[in-house]
Amino acid sequence: MNRKPDPIIDAIEDEIDRTLQSFGYELVQLKLTGRRGSRTLTLLMDKPGGVTLGDCQYMASRLSVLLDARDPIEGHYTLLVSSPGVDRPLTREADFERFAGEKASVRSSDLTGNRMTRAGIIKGVVDGEVRLEVDGEDVTVPLADIESANLIYDWEKDPFTHTDS
Repeated sequence: MNRKPDPIIDAIEDEIDRTLQSFGYELVQLKLTGRRGSRTLTLLMDKPGGVTLGDCQYMASRLSVLLDARDPIEGHYTLLVSSPGVDRPLTREADFERFAGEKASVRSSDLTGNRMTRAGIIKGVVDGEVRLEVDGEDVTVPLADIESANLIYDWEKDPFTHTDS
């Protein structure tokens, strides 16, 4: 996947990932936003069956200890630990395999800088290319060209959505 390098994220991502895994969680995404003195480190995590508020609070306290010891971010920052939500980001090749059959939005850019967003059913990954079914046609998008991708929640299939007819 095509992500801008960030030296702070690069320095801490593996250790945060290992820490989450040791508690049974998966690192979905790690982002640092804002300017020095008012930055936010946002961590999205998941586990089978989903993540609760208690899970987020527990891991925030664990990760705060780790980050305080490492002190990778200069100045004040806020740590935000959250579930990935219904529009879960797809950040790794394995995500496109795991969520095959689900609907997703994939934003990509080619070598000339042309950007395109496609929404379709994920069919998996073959030879470094994500396969999507878009409007009945098979489309491939090289993983290296993907800028962002997210699941699209199907509200029609939501078991908690109830409409009276």
